[in-house]
Amino acid sequence: MNTSLQSIKINLFGVGCSVIIGQFEESIWLKFQKVAKVMRCSLEEAVFDDSFYKQLGLKDYQSFVDLGNEQAYKGLINDNKSLIEIRINNRQKRKILFKELLNETVLFPVFQTTISRIENLTLIPNSLLAIEKEIGTFASYKFEAESFSLDKLSFVITILSIQKPSDLVLLTKITYDGHELMTNQSDTVVTERYCLFN
Repeated sequence: MNTSLQSIKINLFGVGCSVIIGQFEESIWLKFQKVAKVMRCSLEEAVFDDSFYKQLGLKDYQSFVDLGNEQAYKGLINDNKSLIEIRINNRQKRKILFKELLNETVLFPVFQTTISRIENLTLIPNSLLAIEKEIGTFASYKFEAESFSLDKLSFVITILSIQKPSDLVLLTKITYDGHELMTNQSDTVVTERYCLFN
């Protein structure tokens, strides 16, 4: 390791969320319902049960994540428990609350953020929207840089408008100096799962 490079670690702590949107042919949708009936549970319960996919017997569907054939989003959710920690050479340098990324209370933005809004995620027949929330160390990113600069760090926030009382606001991507950071670690516990159907 080159001694002139700094070791940078960015941790995302708090509540994370995966949103999976799938649309299916009538025959597959009927097979989903049939297998759920055999399992004696609702389709909502079945899609989060590993045995559902074994009984389904379709190679394209091995877990609920595979149901996202239309759209899929994953990110840290805007929550009071969610924060970003930046460590340089294994020393904590900065903690950022999620709400600080939204730049709602400042005249001049402190952080570079890009916000994209996905409007009116409506479900058509034979489709589902599955949501899984988890808490813990949602993601960790490690990289090296000659001299870390907060100005080179950019956050992508995605706002999803779904059939719920409020939008989901997710931190879906982090880039540094124009390069997307790839997560190399997570340690979470699932806290909530649910589906919406049409």
